[in-house]
Amino acid sequence: MVLKGRSQLQNRTFIPLLFALSFSALGDVLLALDTGQLFIGGLAAFFVSHAFYIITMLPIKSWRLDVVLLYLFLAIIVFCLFYPNLNDQLVPVLFYMLVLTIMASLTWMTDKSNGFLVLGGAVFVISDSILGLNRFYLEIAHADIAIMCSYYLAQFCLVKGFLQATSKHK
Repeated sequence: MVLKGRSQLQNRTFIPLLFALSFSALGDVLLALDTGQLFIGGLAAFFVSHAFYIITMLPIKSWRLDVVLLYLFLAIIVFCLFYPNLNDQLVPVLFYMLVLTIMASLTWMTDKSNGFLVLGGAVFVISDSILGLNRFYLEIAHADIAIMCSYYLAQFCLVKGFLQATSKHK
């Protein structure tokens, strides 16, 4: 979809978006092969992916404190549930949750903001919350299906949102 829409996207959007998706794919592979330590590698790949999504969203049109506070509130609740079981993964999970919260918040604040971007950010938070709850809090029946469906929906919505934003600005 990204390559098909390449002509629609400016290089300033296309290159970071391609990197975001590439690091997401790396994270997918590392989590699929997870034998313990690969989880941290997958988390790092997704951290970098979200950093590239954030770069793709620049510049920020207007700050929305209400959105930031909402996502922070949700992150704090989920983090409190994870905390007792994080052990040596405390710092990486905390930093990952921070970058995810920033990415999801910025979907509302970028000059590219549209319904697909906002939905993509929100669904990413849902997907990663299910993953984290399943891993660090309590086992959720069919979590793998819910995680993957929501994750790919989030990726689709983010890409579609960037494509829609770029065609709107032409």
